Amino acid sequence: MDNRPIGLLDSGVGGLSVAKKVIQKLPNESTVFIGDNAHMPYGDRTREEVIELTRKSVKFLLSKNVKLIIFACNTATAAAMSTIQTEVEPQIIGVIQSGALDAARKTNNKKVAVVATNVTINSHAYAKEIHFRDPEIQVTELAASKLAPLVEARKDHATNLKVVKESLTPLKEKDFDTLVLGCTHYPLIQREFEEAIDNPNVTILDPADQVAQYTFNVMSRDGLFSTSDHQASHEYYTTGNVDNFDKLARSFMANDTLTSKHVDTENE
Repeated sequence: MDNRPIGLLDSGVGGLSVAKKVIQKLPNESTVFIGDNAHMPYGDRTREEVIELTRKSVKFLLSKNVKLIIFACNTATAAAMSTIQTEVEPQIIGVIQSGALDAARKTNNKKVAVVATNVTINSHAYAKEIHFRDPEIQVTELAASKLAPLVEARKDHATNLKVVKESLTPLKEKDFDTLVLGCTHYPLIQREFEEAIDNPNVTILDPADQVAQYTFNVMSRDGLFSTSDHQASHEYYTTGNVDNFDKLARSFMANDTLTSKHVDTENE
């Protein structure tokens, strides 16, 4: 048994889509979440920049004595996970492997589309992971650089829908029955994705569900569950503006009392 918290990191608020599912799946576990809002979006940065920024968030989580770390960010998973996993002791769980597994299981016509940031798409991480599970699946990859900043900007539904439709235009002529939301920001505007796709035969996948299940499995395997009398607590940190983070986080987590703290990872 291990009462230490689970650590989660993201470039901003998007990783809360993973945190929410992890908390639901593991209600007895404490969590520590850090959003690097001061440096988002990660999707247009170089791989080296993403590795260094992610390394700083990991260092912060380690200072909180976490028992494992979830990269609740597709870009960080694609660019930095393999490097940083060799540098730290706690196991790191990424979102791409879980999302690829879910896509391979759900597709019926073996045609999957993935929409994500530039870094994630350019790494072809989803295509590689999906093909590892089923080489016959056709994967269409689409970079959508405007969407993560759109979520952080807290625009209205009409504005969100317009930008999502424009971003997904290249998929109009593509044949697929499964769309992977390859950035953890995207589930926060899933309604807009559903309206933009407007096809009941297309399944839109949020990898967070599979991440939560995989985390449960890892903790069961490694004996990392908290004791039955453990009082779970949840801490939220941001490198950016606390008020902006809290407004988005409270809405998405359905918690009006959620309060984050500012942290400067540059000086940690």
